[in-house]
Amino acid sequence: MSDHEKTERLLKALASKSRLQILECMQRGISNPGEIARKLKRYRSTIEKHVRVLLKADIIDKVPSLTKKGQLTINYKIRDNANKLLVMIQDVSQNF
Repeated sequence: MSDHEKTERLLKALASKSRLQILECMQRGISNPGEIARKLKRYRSTIEKHVRVLLKADIIDKVPSLTKKGQLTINYKIRDNANKLLVMIQDVSQNF
């Protein structure tokens, strides 16, 4: 994949209000699709669709973990370099 294709995928993934809201939830520590869906008052399936786009664009990573009852759960976290980019975009957009 060329650099232009990677850039295009990244920018397309970030060009969605819903995905930006999901990323904001993740920045605040909400990393489970069910919790994000409740916070944003959306269907979990909708959140999961957007999460797949963010995963494909390498903006977020899967983080498997265990619940207190020992069940496997999948949470998500923003990749460090993507988080730096998001912070820069947020700063620029506030002053634009």
